[in-house]
Amino acid sequence: MKKTALIVSAVTAAMLITGCGEEAAIEKVEESTEVSAEAASNGGTEGEDIDIEEEPSEASEVGTRSAPLQMGERVTLDYNDLFYGNVSLEIELLEVISGDEAAELVSLGNPFNDEPGENQEYVLAKYNVKANQVEEEPFDLNHAQFDAVSESGNTYDEFISVAGLEPDLGNELYTGAERTGYTYFLVDKDDQNPLAAFKRRTEAELWFELKSE
Repeated sequence: MKKTALIVSAVTAAMLITGCGEEAAIEKVEESTEVSAEAASNGGTEGEDIDIEEEPSEASEVGTRSAPLQMGERVTLDYNDLFYGNVSLEIELLEVISGDEAAELVSLGNPFNDEPGENQEYVLAKYNVKANQVEEEPFDLNHAQFDAVSESGNTYDEFISVAGLEPDLGNELYTGAERTGYTYFLVDKDDQNPLAAFKRRTEAELWFELKSE
């Protein structure tokens, strides 16, 4: 009887740690496109607008390392979290700043922020994150949830902390709240295509291109 109880406890603990084995659901948020009746060769009445809604992309094709999201692509991320329960977030990368401009903003935020190394540069990524649902409120949105990974597949694991950057992405979100602000990375100057990963190494991970326009 004791042996059976120990086995049940072990299985229960494993389920809690892995979030009960549920995979995250990722769906692209598409805006309907209005097309005039004259532009549409079929259907509709003259003078009326036709709403065309694109089909959502498959979860496996959205926000992966092989198919990262680009600036302006908004997705809804639904997953089960060990600490926050059922979570639904909308997330979008709005802007990427790198090089001298990023270094200047970091310095303006706080002159005591570390300068990048000789062959390194700061990359600032501005996100908008909206909490559609947080079962165990509030959701702690913070910089540690984001990692940078090089084009060759190496993770940038050097710890950095940037103070005074405005607007700052970090905040606590209750259901219905949203936050727009910068998170930051330190990458190699010769890295032509670094990526950012949100909640990397979890079933909710989401990948973004970190390329300035």
